[in-house]
Amino acid sequence: MRAVANSTPLIHLSKAGALKLLLQLYDEVVVPEAVYEEVVVRGLERGFREAGLVEAAVKEGSVKVERAPRASVEKVLELAPMLHRGEAEVLALALRLGPCHVLLDDRAGRAVAHVLGLEVHGTLYVLIAAAARGYTSVEEALDILDRLVAGGFRVSIELYLETRRRILNLTT
Repeated sequence: MRAVANSTPLIHLSKAGALKLLLQLYDEVVVPEAVYEEVVVRGLERGFREAGLVEAAVKEGSVKVERAPRASVEKVLELAPMLHRGEAEVLALALRLGPCHVLLDDRAGRAVAHVLGLEVHGTLYVLIAAAARGYTSVEEALDILDRLVAGGFRVSIELYLETRRRILNLTT
């Protein structure tokens, strides 16, 4: 399965030392140019360690950078002008690439993805799915969840507890 990823999953999984789970979970991880610019180019300029991790994944071919169709990006922004350019490019690229998972954490972006008929998931889905497939242990998945939150990943207490419950249920 292919995934088209927005900035947040890349940044936070990298910060938590768990980018490898994303790369194990999907046969192909694609990011549009605007996401690469935000995560890698601007991240390196600001000295963010996770930017270097994503850059290395691109250089080794684990993450592919592709141009989103300009006309489709403009249509997405017309439909939902509140989206950031990167989110619009993620959605436009996912529409072009066909069946894939869209990895977005932003609530507005997720709502637009649903309207466009795309299958959308977030960072926490990657963690749960990776644990369910045995790419990481339940204990490590719980540790990564805590590292995500400690690293600035914003999640409601309800979603945090639900994610813990789903991970813990993998052992039963």
